[in-house]
Amino acid sequence: MSDRKLIYIFLCFGCITISFNVAAIAAAIPAISADLNIPDLLASKIIPFYMIPYGIGALLYAPLTRRFSYRVLLSVPLCIYAFSSYYCASITGIERFFIGRVGMGVAGASAIPLGLLIIGQLFDKNIRGRLVGVFFGCSFIASIAGIVLSGTVSWRWLFYVPALIGAVTALSFLIIPSKALNKIHGVKINYISVFKNVSIRNLFVFIFMISFLYHGVHKWFGVYLSRIYELDKFTISLFFIVILIGGALGQLIGGFITDKKGRLAACIVGILILSFSTMLLFFDHSMYVLAFILSMITFGWTIGHNGVSTVLTDFPEEHRPELASLNSSVRFIAGGIGFQISSLFVEKSFSMTFFIFGFFMFALSFILKKVIPE
Repeated sequence: MSDRKLIYIFLCFGCITISFNVAAIAAAIPAISADLNIPDLLASKIIPFYMIPYGIGALLYAPLTRRFSYRVLLSVPLCIYAFSSYYCASITGIERFFIGRVGMGVAGASAIPLGLLIIGQLFDKNIRGRLVGVFFGCSFIASIAGIVLSGTVSWRWLFYVPALIGAVTALSFLIIPSKALNKIHGVKINYISVFKNVSIRNLFVFIFMISFLYHGVHKWFGVYLSRIYELDKFTISLFFIVILIGGALGQLIGGFITDKKGRLAACIVGILILSFSTMLLFFDHSMYVLAFILSMITFGWTIGHNGVSTVLTDFPEEHRPELASLNSSVRFIAGGIGFQISSLFVEKSFSMTFFIFGFFMFALSFILKKVIPE
């Protein structure tokens, strides 16, 4: 097996590590609140306590590529992530949970930007869309495994498992005999100068807005299914499996559309499916229809996500470290803020909140041609 393929495989394992409990946490909020004897809205704060530190942490890794090798930057943060995951699994109070989630967020922020950076450097443009699709598709496979686990055992295993996988993957990056991992990027990082490029600036404004809206809806699905439809832990897990399958299919199909039809086409298809599916949550549905709608939300999101993420790998190589870090940073900070803002409204009405957020998603489709370069 070539060095490039081996590196790519372990990049995917890094993605699996940090993705294992991301979706499962949203599904497990009712169970966590019951176990810790706290309100579900308080328990749900562990979501932004991960997302916002993740967004801030993502800005650290591009500058660090100037001084440290990819091998160090891939292995050390995964070790910290593994330790923080184990810490969260052992908590008995929500305050310690918040601390552990901050550690997971900052450390876990390394995997995606470094993965996209290395894919952009090692592989040709005409196959990157599919590689990015499989890379992010691994996150959905990991999330499905996490959801299955959350529906059958204690939520604490959502942290024990990534602690183990993270430790093994970190060790693997240390011992892979590849010179490519010893590379130090060596280029000065200047986030401000990147934003002088109008195309880049407009693209990240769009990423911020769509991430704000999507996570302001998606991260509430566990509480939504528990409160509005009064579903139990196992049934909520089944719903999330269906949702994640939709996301995995969207990532793979998005990779095909991105490579064959263009980045803009993938973004347009994705945002239209995402927005209309979200607005449909304004109405009451049968369980089967509801499962289909929720899966289409993630299906649309991941098609567009693939298109936008691949656009970032197309910019000149000297900008890739900044772009890879900014991509994760903007998405997660915006998502954390979107979740916090939406929390002010979901207590009054989930359906109206989802409809309004879906409408604004649709409105963003009208600016796509101005922000997605072809």
